[in-house]
Amino acid sequence: MVSASRSKATVLVVEDDTLTRELLTQLLCAGGFDVMAVPTGDRALLALCHLGEEIDWLVSKVCLPGLVCGWILADEYHEHHPDRPALLLSDLDPVEKPSANAVFIPPLAPMRVLEVLQALKNPEPIQVLPFPITQAA
Repeated sequence: MVSASRSKATVLVVEDDTLTRELLTQLLCAGGFDVMAVPTGDRALLALCHLGEEIDWLVSKVCLPGLVCGWILADEYHEHHPDRPALLLSDLDPVEKPSANAVFIPPLAPMRVLEVLQALKNPEPIQVLPFPITQAA
C-alpha cells in the first residue's frame, strides 16, 4: 500500500469547516498517518491529479462549496486506487446510497474516521475455524 520511500500512509482530508479539518488532521497524525488537508474540492482535485499515487486514502465531505463535491473527488481517487474505498463524510444513510467504493461516516464522528482507516490499512486476516468431525454411531 505504501511505497518503500514512505513510511506512513498519506490521507487527503477535504473539509471546509476549519475546526473539523484541524481535528481530523490531529487525530489522523496521532494515529500514524501523514495528512494533507485542504478546505475545498478544487484544491483536493488538483492534489489528486498531481499526487494521486502518493495519496493512499481519501476522506472527504460530500457537500463542499464550489463546483467539486466529494463524489467527483471519489471518482478521481478511484482512478488511482480502484480497489480502495473513499471515506465520505455525510449524513446520508448508506442504505439510500449504497456504494462498494465508499464508506459513509457521519460528519461529526472524527474518531470513527480514524477507526475505519486503521481497519482498512491493517485488515485482519480471515480465520478459518475447523469444522468438528463427528463419527456416526
